[in-house]
Amino acid sequence: EFPNSKIIIENKQSRYKQALSLRKELGKIDFSFAFRSAFSSKIILHILKTKQRYFFDKNKHKEEHQVLKYLYFIENSLSIKAHFKDLKLPFKLKFQNPLILRNGKKILGLNPGASFGSAKRWDASYFAKVALNFSQSHDILIFGAGKAEQELCNEIYQILKEQNIKVKNLCNKTTIKTLCQNIAFCDLFITNDSGPMHISAVYKIKTVAIFGPTKFTQTSPWQNENAKLVHLDLACMPCMQKTCPLKHHKCMKDLKPQRVIKEARNLLKL
Repeated sequence: EFPNSKIIIENKQSRYKQALSLRKELGKIDFSFAFRSAFSSKIILHILKTKQRYFFDKNKHKEEHQVLKYLYFIENSLSIKAHFKDLKLPFKLKFQNPLILRNGKKILGLNPGASFGSAKRWDASYFAKVALNFSQSHDILIFGAGKAEQELCNEIYQILKEQNIKVKNLCNKTTIKTLCQNIAFCDLFITNDSGPMHISAVYKIKTVAIFGPTKFTQTSPWQNENAKLVHLDLACMPCMQKTCPLKHHKCMKDLKPQRVIKEARNLLKL
């Protein structure tokens, strides 16, 4: 859709050197936008020597959805009227997947991880209970990445295997593209507030999104009418902390599997 655009993946270990190389490659740059408020973003745009630089202010439009915040940022920077659309990914998927068990069952995807911190993660045993409830009608795919999520995914996998449930653990076994492709195949997706949750929104997957310490009004699945947000209403929410500052983690521990199962079953009726 945007043939003149180019996606460059940042190397965090050498981001400033990479920015210098990019400046040499691109030459003159008219506009640059930093969608993060981090000081490192300002340094990168300074290295690029862009004529006009714009920096996102996280303190503006605090209660709006993150997508709208970014749109307002562009509007205010360029004095234009922006129009939001459905989410899209910058590549096309080939809808064939050898990883899925081909036995006619529907697919339930579980995403127990969340990179922000452990406070965003629903308990692994809770995910397993949800999967067990749907195991007669669904095969199970488990998604995740990184060491911390590997442990969560392995725990769920072992619980399900002990019950002779057909399950595939795809943690650390996918690229970004194959992760998207596998999520696109799911008939139902149970997830924490995370990147894969937003991938499911792209494909309008029936999704139960579990929220605890973060602001669901700002990071909910964008324009996915098939998504259901599940959360408690505790006085300590949302704390926006990586780990529970009160040490009890009630926003997740007190959110029981039966609540998620109920919402998932309601979604499947649609």
